Amino acid sequence: MKKLSRITLTGVAAIVMVTTLAACGGGNSGAQTPSSAPTTSAPVVVQASGAFNSIVTLPSGVAFTLNKQAVFTPTKFSAGQIDGQRFNSFEITAKNGAKTPLDLSALILTATTVNAGACVDIFDGQIGISGSPSDPIAPGASITFKWALSCAGKAGDPLNISLTTDGVTNVDVKDKLI
Repeated sequence: MKKLSRITLTGVAAIVMVTTLAACGGGNSGAQTPSSAPTTSAPVVVQASGAFNSIVTLPSGVAFTLNKQAVFTPTKFSAGQIDGQRFNSFEITAKNGAKTPLDLSALILTATTVNAGACVDIFDGQIGISGSPSDPIAPGASITFKWALSCAGKAGDPLNISLTTDGVTNVDVKDKLI
């Protein structure tokens, strides 16, 4: 009986010690760990600007043309449109004049109307509006793809579109809602 009590007592003591050590571990007196440290990102720099139906070329040689803006009627398969807003579609042509492949899979398109605020992307794979291409564009090659927006405002309101290709470089294009 004495032997069993000593084993039980030793086991209980070991469990208490392990639990206590586990509870104490990981404390760092409020010091920031690398994952909780504030992050900073490079500011986005406007490197080229223009208007719809004109070629806007970055210093790298990459050129964008936004054209064929039209009123867009979402299908029942569309996603992103907001009832009561204007729906515009357009084509984006990207020509890779750089010496390295152009990755548009990380393309960020931001659109705003001056009087009404941010627009929302509309996607509809059924009719070919699926966002940016996922395959890199070889040097010297070009690609054209469709984009659609849901924007608050009325026809004629100024429309500002920003394309960010790598998180740092930026192309600004201006037009009006139609």
